[in-house]
Amino acid sequence: MGGISPALLFLMQALLLIAGPFLLWRLGGGRHIAPMVVIQILFGVALGPSLLGRLAPDLWGVLFAPTALAPLSGLALMAVVFFAFLTGLHLDPAEFRGRGGAFATVALSSMLVPTLLGGALGWWLAGAFPGMTGPHATPGLFAAGFGICVGVTALPVLGAILREMDLLGDRVGRLALGYAAVNDALLWLLITAVLAWSTADGGGDPWAVAKVGLLGFAYVGATVLVVRPLLDRLLERVAPDGRMGDTAVVVTCAALLASAAVTELIGLHYILGAFIAGSAMPRRYAAAILDRLEHFATLILLPFFFTLTGLKVNLTLDDPAQWTVFVLASLATFAGKMAGTTLPARWTGESWPDALRLGTLMPCKGLMEVIVLTVLLEAGVLSGPCFSAMVLMAVAVTALTQPMTRLAGLWRPAGCTAAATAGGRRGGM
Repeated sequence: MGGISPALLFLMQALLLIAGPFLLWRLGGGRHIAPMVVIQILFGVALGPSLLGRLAPDLWGVLFAPTALAPLSGLALMAVVFFAFLTGLHLDPAEFRGRGGAFATVALSSMLVPTLLGGALGWWLAGAFPGMTGPHATPGLFAAGFGICVGVTALPVLGAILREMDLLGDRVGRLALGYAAVNDALLWLLITAVLAWSTADGGGDPWAVAKVGLLGFAYVGATVLVVRPLLDRLLERVAPDGRMGDTAVVVTCAALLASAAVTELIGLHYILGAFIAGSAMPRRYAAAILDRLEHFATLILLPFFFTLTGLKVNLTLDDPAQWTVFVLASLATFAGKMAGTTLPARWTGESWPDALRLGTLMPCKGLMEVIVLTVLLEAGVLSGPCFSAMVLMAVAVTALTQPMTRLAGLWRPAGCTAAATAGGRRGGM
């Protein structure tokens, strides 16, 4: 295979990356075990040095040599930009209004409790296993980044799981999606602060941190007050019937890329700009944009991102630090999400079975966790071994979301239906 042309090599890579995970999920029975995103992440990890690189080093060296990765890098960047944009598009601020105090209590608790628990764990890990911290991380910065990783809930993947479980029309499913939307909004606020901290001149100079943070929030304000109305008028002109024609698609993608470029220029991450662009799009066009872009982005572009992510994952079987991080992070995720969701849900009127189902749904992480981990790795907050352990954690907890929710749903004590109904009224649903 030494004389293979670059074009043929790229086409072979693309065929393997796009068709492989889908065939495993669709024909190999994977869809009965885990969501598509879990299969895609595992497939990417399997193609990395942890598995293929050890089982077939010569083949791995040809397929994924450094010179062969250049074409994949651009596609991977576009994949994650589009996914962040689509995540912002899924996030409808109208979902937060009129939900009541009970909804706000559980939604905030479901993010803040695991984040604080993860932050405490991260602080301990920074002292116990210094090799887990990134080259630019202080113990406090590492703890903050680690806490965010534990607190993440992936809105799009949770929606896919609920769809597969036929829970999208269920009150518990709608509550879980609402909580996840609030989690995503808080996630980007927290990641903005951490990125401002990590990229500040002088390794955390207060003025530099404040400057980057203020620029970021100023851009968000300008997007809401200026860019969103302009996009609304522009799309109204080029797509008056609500259909996304060629011009509307180009306008949408131009807004997405420009927003990503602005946040990268500010000193934050381009992913944040893509998310802001998605959340700024007029809501009445959201369904049409998703229809045009979502399948291509998730099925065609994302496998390239997963492969480059997998190439960064190097699991060392005899490294106790990696496995300690994996186990403790997984336990912190389950404990934090369950305690932060189940107990407040029960206190605000949900029945125990429904509160438990909500608690088992919220640890779902999927691609959003991998994106956050990649951002923190590139920012020097996490080390390579810590990144590998946390990717494995994201796969494990996401794969367990569906079976744990089904198990929680089996518990139906007498009188729980009436309690759930009363809880729904108190929860503002």
